[in-house]
Amino acid sequence: MRSTFLVVVLFISCFFSCSEFVDYPLEKKTVDLIGPVDSLSTIDTTLTFLWEPHEDATSYRLQIATPDFESIQRIAIDTVVSKDYVELNLQPGQYHWRVRPENRGSVGIYSSRQFKILAQ
Repeated sequence: MRSTFLVVVLFISCFFSCSEFVDYPLEKKTVDLIGPVDSLSTIDTTLTFLWEPHEDATSYRLQIATPDFESIQRIAIDTVVSKDYVELNLQPGQYHWRVRPENRGSVGIYSSRQFKILAQ
């Protein structure tokens, strides 16, 4: 009887402690972008890129291209961050930015917007 009890206790403790190591699939998941708003035109060269965190993500891939991802002239930023925001300095120009959630087991779908930094 005591050995059955120990097996049950071990199973339960393994079940709950193993959940810390499970990465849930993100293949069809996105993040909601907060800012900058879509089609923003600004003279500010320092922008904060902000999105809603995803509960199953351990990191986020942020990419910024000019002028857009369909006709890339330059990838200005391609980075993985653990926070749900990044502050960046950029030169005047037309940009397209996108973010996807990631974890050790999978990556999500990009959410994207465009913006323009005007020369002063």
